[in-house]
Amino acid sequence: MMLPGRDPAEVPAGALVDVPPADPLFEGFGVEAFAALARLKAEPHIERYRLEKEALRRYVQAPFRRLRDDLAVRWVLPNALALETERNVFSRFLKNDFGAGGCHAHYWMAFYRAGRRRLADVQLIVSLHADGLKVGVYAGEPARAVWKAVRAHLPEVEGAPWRDGIPLLQNKKRVWAGERRSAAEVLALGPRLTDDVVRIWRRVWPFYRFCCALTR
Repeated sequence: MMLPGRDPAEVPAGALVDVPPADPLFEGFGVEAFAALARLKAEPHIERYRLEKEALRRYVQAPFRRLRDDLAVRWVLPNALALETERNVFSRFLKNDFGAGGCHAHYWMAFYRAGRRRLADVQLIVSLHADGLKVGVYAGEPARAVWKAVRAHLPEVEGAPWRDGIPLLQNKKRVWAGERRSAAEVLALGPRLTDDVVRIWRRVWPFYRFCCALTR
C-alpha cells in the first residue's frame, strides 16, 4: 500500500511518535524458525527449500507478516510516513539465478519510499537469519545511486551528533546501519521484538533521513 504522507527526509527523529496497537498480532519468532533457516543454510538449494517450504511459511513468513502489520499500524501510520508497507516488501527464498536452483537462507522485510522500487531504494529493514536478526537501514547493490551518494557525502556530516551513535558498515556495493540480535535474544524478546525494532529504527532514523534527502 502506498501511503500518502510525509517525505521521510522532512521528518526529524524528534517528531516521530510510537503508538503501540491495543491488540498486537505479532507473537514472536520461535525456535522452529531458526531451525528451518539453519537447515536451508546448510543446503541452500531448491530441493531443501521444497522440504522446508511449509515450516518456512508457518514459522518465518506468517510471523513476519504479523510483525509488518504491527509496525505499519504502530509507527508508519501514526507518523503519516509516505512509505510502502505492503507491495513487494518481503524477500523471496528462491534466487533469480537463471534456473540454477539456489536459495537465500534468510528472509527479510523492507519498508521503502512510496513510488519507488524496493531494491533500488534505501530501506528500513528487518532480516531474519539462522543465527539471529538484523534491524536497521540498508541500501544494496541495485540501489547504487543511494550508496554512491552516501559515500560521497558522509564526510560532510562526520561531526554530526548522530554519526557517533550509529554503527555504519559500508563497502563498494552496499551500506548498512543498525543493530544485530542473536537467535537467543530474539527468542527471549518474543512479542517485545516489535518494541526493539521501533527503538532501533528510531535510533538510525537520522541516517535514513540523510539517505532520503540525498536521493529525492
